[in-house]
Amino acid sequence: MGYMGTSGTANVAPQHHSNSIGTPRWSGKNESEFTEALRCELRDFIRFEAKLKGNNDSVQDRIGENECFFHHEFLQGWPHQLWLECYEQGIKDHQARMNRKALYDRIN
Repeated sequence: MGYMGTSGTANVAPQHHSNSIGTPRWSGKNESEFTEALRCELRDFIRFEAKLKGNNDSVQDRIGENECFFHHEFLQGWPHQLWLECYEQGIKDHQARMNRKALYDRIN
C-alpha cells in the first residue's frame, strides 16, 4: 500500500492520501472546519491507521518511525494522543504474536 502526505500544524490537519482509502475528507482541513462527523472520521482513521503503522514498524524493526502523525496541539491534542495510544497498541499486538509464536515453537 502506498501513501503520500504532509505534516500538519497546530491548526491544520496533515494531508494524507493512500491507495486503500484515497484522500480522507479531513485531510488538510483547518481545525475550524471540523464538524462532529469529521471528528468521527478522523477518530476511526486513527484507530485503524496508527495501529497498522505500529504493527508494521514493529515487524520491520523501525519502531518510532511513524509514531508522530498529528501536531500535538491540533484539535486540543486528542488526535496526537489517540495516535500514540493506537500506535503503541499495534506494536504490542505484534510483539504478543511473536511471543506466542516463540512459545509455540519451543513446545513443538
